[in-house]
Amino acid sequence: MKNPIQMIKQCVEKDEPYFVLRGQDRCALAAIEAYYNEVKKHVKNPYFVEEIEEIMKDFRAYREEVERTKIPD
Repeated sequence: MKNPIQMIKQCVEKDEPYFVLRGQDRCALAAIEAYYNEVKKHVKNPYFVEEIEEIMKDFRAYREEVERTKIPD
């Protein structure tokens, strides 16, 4: 996976919007699942699809482990 901090720095330098989701965010998993479904429809690169799937699995595992997700700040 690409370095997220470096990606954010690049966005800031280009004045490009970006969006960050945290594991503790109750809405994050649903957002990632929706994004994953769109990626499967539109992206041909299997590595990228797999990368998003792994992120989704990490968020699921975190939710099961922590059990205390919350509404985002």
